[in-house]
Formats: sequence, structure tokens, C-alpha cells
Amino acid sequence: MASEARKTVENALGNHMTAKIWTGNYAPVFPFTPQDFAIGALMPMILYLFRWGHRRGRGKFNSSFGPDGGKPTIRSVADVLAQSEVLAGFDTETGRTILGDLLLTAILENRRHAEGHDEQVQRCFAPHYMASWIDLPVDAANLRGVPEMIVALVADQPKGANLELDARGGRYPVGARIADNEFVAAFAPGVSVDGDLRTNLRSDKFSEETTVGLDQLLTVRMAQLCGEAPSKAVGKGQPGPIPNQRPIASKAAAQFRKDLLVFFESYGRDGTIPRLSLLPMLESAIAVGLSTIILSTVRILEHWLTEGNVPEQNEQQPWERFVDCSGSADPQLRDASEQSGDLARRQLQRLSTILMYLRLLDFFVSTESDLASQKNGLPPKEPDATEWLNLLGSLARGAHDESRDAEKFFRNSARKLVQASDPEQPTDLRLDILENETDGRKHGVRLAEALTLALEQSSKSRIQESFHAALMTDEPHGLARRRRITLRKALPSGRKTMDAISFVLSNTALEYLVHRHLRRDGKGNKPKDLSFPEFLQLLRERYGFYIDQPPPNMAVPNELLQRNRRVLERRLRDLGLLVGVNDAERMKKLRTRYIPNDDMGESQEAVAI
Repeated sequence: MASEARKTVENALGNHMTAKIWTGNYAPVFPFTPQDFAIGALMPMILYLFRWGHRRGRGKFNSSFGPDGGKPTIRSVADVLAQSEVLAGFDTETGRTILGDLLLTAILENRRHAEGHDEQVQRCFAPHYMASWIDLPVDAANLRGVPEMIVALVADQPKGANLELDARGGRYPVGARIADNEFVAAFAPGVSVDGDLRTNLRSDKFSEETTVGLDQLLTVRMAQLCGEAPSKAVGKGQPGPIPNQRPIASKAAAQFRKDLLVFFESYGRDGTIPRLSLLPMLESAIAVGLSTIILSTVRILEHWLTEGNVPEQNEQQPWERFVDCSGSADPQLRDASEQSGDLARRQLQRLSTILMYLRLLDFFVSTESDLASQKNGLPPKEPDATEWLNLLGSLARGAHDESRDAEKFFRNSARKLVQASDPEQPTDLRLDILENETDGRKHGVRLAEALTLALEQSSKSRIQESFHAALMTDEPHGLARRRRITLRKALPSGRKTMDAISFVLSNTALEYLVHRHLRRDGKGNKPKDLSFPEFLQLLRERYGFYIDQPPPNMAVPNELLQRNRRVLERRLRDLGLLVGVNDAERMKKLRTRYIPNDDMGESQEAVAI
């Protein structure tokens, strides 16, 4: 049915306009495609992008480890490693089984998180930089552009549509030697560049004298058997350059960058946190940052729709969410958090329509308006699209000279869709919305709503998928839990059951948040003091995590709030992250479990927070 709707749209509006609007993403708002992806698979790609300065194409993992031209499995990878000259001691059946278990535990992951040694391998983690030589997932587009956005945020280049290679003046240049990028160097013990750093795909060399863990060694050996790093992405739809695009949620994005770098610079080097603990904490860091960006964008675009402009960075606020600190163990806390999750779900549904409206306005300005002939005078879309969205907002609100022409264009487009639709061959186009020109809404909004409903009929909301991926829902290090519930009353779609989502803080996420905020921003990231009440306030103001106070958009009984606070306090104590010399709230102090080398000379009391 959805394909029939697209055919109708193409017949009425033309192939060019349909190609621009028949999609779920809009890069000036989200620099990534709002679809499902796996946070656990991001790090190898991030390392690749930093090292080579362009997007990744196909590599040689499948041809090196696939059995008889098929898809690689844990078993086939273990067989190739055991038979090779680069690894000794695993050539027996028992040895290969042990080797396979180690691969599945620390380096590779099967499709759909499946167990066993005979399932197709789909993802690679990053115990070592050389994981960037392993092209998993095979199709880099499956990561939806999220690694590119993170690299652009960390590189922090103020100008340009694409990232400039080897830009000087920063600690995290793109397309530079490994030693010149502190983030890459921390993952690359024993690796140096020998040869041309951008064109020679074999220029990364591992020194065999370097002492590394077995998981890191296996990663290096797999990369060596691949022979070279994957080549640059080429072909239609796979541009090589890394876009220098920032999310419109500039405050949340800036906080994400700061959080990630403060945490990494404090704990990610010199073995401060063991690699098998560091990687999950980095996953939680990305989950916190991405989910906050998505929900902050909801609030920003709601403001844009009513006011016609993007709020200033210091006025941007995270979306409030009630967090169940029991991790779904307490039914009442879980139910309260599921109410918060339902509110977020409803707002995300509205977001799809606003993004469609933005794409329609973008198309009008770029191709149909008098402004199209003044492209050099139009506001830039990258790195920051605030001025561009403010222009579109002035058109939407009727404050621009061409607002009337825009509304006329959208009205005619809606009429064309109605005329192109065959009443006896129904599609997913909502003709009742398109035909209703007297409901007081703008023609562009009606057109956006009808097109959004048609686009999403074939599948569930892609934005919802992206949000669950960003939260790492139901994953050990994630921020949400999902369960199937029965509805008292069926939805208009006829469904009697649905997924309910509750927001949680996994132990890994708590460890990350505590350790990050026990360090100061700025040069040296010195330790700081932080009490338990201050930590709760920080979670509310920075991420919208409400624990002992009700979010402004819902009511929560005070007894439940206090219980939630006690649960979190107990969990922090059990994790060794909270101490207190008496019952005074201000004397309940957070403290680190891992002490950076720079602090080794100081007492634990001096670094406890």
C-alpha cells in the first residue's frame, strides 16, 4: 500500500520533489538517519573515520573469514585464526571452541544477539584500534550516519560543509597520523603509520613487541588476516567525505561532546579503566548523549512550530523523563516511568510531521521561491542550521514576504494529490486531511500530516526505532526497558497490545555518570566534590532525568519519589560509588572506583566526590 501511495505522490508532485520529501530524515535537524542502529557497533567506525578522514567502503572480512564464499560465523573465524601462522595454540577442536567463545564474548557479535558458533557474525567491538580494519557491519549505512555525527562533534571544526583533513589546532584531528589524535592513539597500543597515511591501506603497522591483552591480540590478528583497511566509500548514495553537520539541539550536543571527552581524557588512557569495562561505559555515554539530543530536538521543534524560530542555546532544555531506579523491579516505579515513556512516544510521533513540514519548506525555498535564485545569500545549513531553520520558520508563520506563495504552493500540491488519487483504488493517502481546507490549519501542515501518515503506514515509526536504539532498550548497558502490555481499549488501528517503555539507569550508566561528573570541565579535568543531592540536581538539569521530583509534565506521589531516591542511593552504595559519614544529605558524597594516573599521588579522600 505504501508503494501505491508513493506512486501517487510521484505522479502528482514529480519525481524530484518526491525524492526530497519521501524520507524520514532531515540533516539540518538530525545529522543521522532516524532508523534502527546498534551503539555497540559504532566504535570501530568512529576510529576508522578519525584515522582515514572519509567514510568506509567494503573491506575483506567476508572474503577472509567466510566459509566457501558464505557469511562468516564465529566457527569460521576461529578456524581461519587457528590455521594461520599468526596465532598458535588453538589448532585442536577444544582450542577452537575456546577461541570461538572468546571471540563471541569480547570481540564479535552474532545477528540479533544470537548465541552459538554457527550464526552469521554481524558486529565487531573495539578492544583495539585494528578493529577499524574489520568491515562489520558490512553495509556501513546500517550505522545510520551516527559515527559521522560523533566524529564531527569531537573534531569541532567551526566551518565547512565537510570535515577538513588533518586540521591543525586540535587534539582530535581527522585523517591524521594515529599518534596525532589522542582518541585514536588510546585504542592503538603498538600501532604506528609506516607509509602514506591516506592512500596506503596497509600503512598501519603493529609492533609485535607490544604487550596487549588476548582480546586485543585477537582483534589485531583478524585485521592482519584481512590484509588492509577497508577502502573509501564510493558510488551513488555513498559519498566519501564526512559531513560537518551538527544537531539543531546545540546545547545537548555540546554537553554530549564535553561529557564524552572529559570522561575519556580522565579514564580512557593508560589503562585507568580496564578495556572490557571502559567500552560498555562509552556505550552508555553515547546512549545518554544521543537520547538527550533526540528528546531535546522534540522540544526545540515544538517551539519552532509555534514561534517560528530555534531557541537560543542557553534557553534549550532537555525533555523531562521520570527514571525508574529499580530497573523495573518495583511495579509502581515501573508504571510511573512507563507513563513518562508514553508521553515521549507521543511527542516523537508529532516530530515526524514537523520534519516532513521542514522538508516541504526546504523544497519550496530551494526550488520554487524567488529565494532559489539567491542561493549565495541563503543562510547556511551546516555546520549549524539555526539561521536556515529560522528562515523556514518565518515562512511557516507568515512573517516572510514569500509566505503567501509558499501556502499557495502547498495548497496546489494537496489538490494535485487529491486529483491523482483513484477513489476506487485506495492508497494510504489521507484524502480527508488533504481535502479539508477549512479547518484553520495551514496548507503546509495539512500536507505534511497526510504525507507523514502515508510514509509510515508500511512500517512502524523510524524515529521510534532510532530512539530505542539510542536508549539501548533492553540491553545490559542501556537506559530503557520494554514490555508488552494489554490495552483496556483497542487503539484506532485495532491493536489490543503495545510496547510500554520505562526509563532506567543501568549500573554501567550510573558508573559512567558518576565518574564523568567527578571531574571538572576545562584544562586537566581536575577532580571535584559532588554530593548526592547535587548529583540528582545535575541529572535533572543536564539530561532531564527526574528521580526524586515529579517531571513538570506528569504527577508522581511523593512516597513513590522518596522510594525511588532511596533505591538509587542504595544502588550507588552497593556499587561503591557513594559514602557518607552521617545522615546529613550534604555529607553523602559520590566517589570514584577508578583513579586516573594523574591522581595517584593524592589520597582517596581528595578525589572522592
